[in-house]
Amino acid sequence: MQSGDPLGSCLSRPLRQCRSNNTAELSVTFAWYAEMAVLSECRLRRAVEALLTDESEVRDVASYGCISGVSDFIYYRETIAFFDQHQSDIEEWLFNDHDFTLADFCKNAEDVDQLKNAMVWAAVDLYCQERTIYAETFQPA
Repeated sequence: MQSGDPLGSCLSRPLRQCRSNNTAELSVTFAWYAEMAVLSECRLRRAVEALLTDESEVRDVASYGCISGVSDFIYYRETIAFFDQHQSDIEEWLFNDHDFTLADFCKNAEDVDQLKNAMVWAAVDLYCQERTIYAETFQPA
């Protein structure tokens, strides 16, 4: 994971692979989607889906991020409560499954509240981007 833009570089990799005709790269892509399927059993996925029920909002978050204003993820009290409730799942998903480091989030956070907010936004942004990629790739035309 590059330190400059960890979220962008993480997500551009699967997009490039989806557009490839190289069999080896496509098998890596399907492995990536298999990892996404693992998230289907995750409490974090269920929690995010319970709050983001509108597909157009999911696509908006995938395109513009939580910073654009997403219901239930706007105010610090909302994001901090979400983080506190799902801390272990958020950390596992970001750090273990997507190779983020705590330093990726600490560099722009001036306090713990901003750190928690950044991690929640990254998790929600990443989830929405993966869900959108998955839907666009595996939905019949």
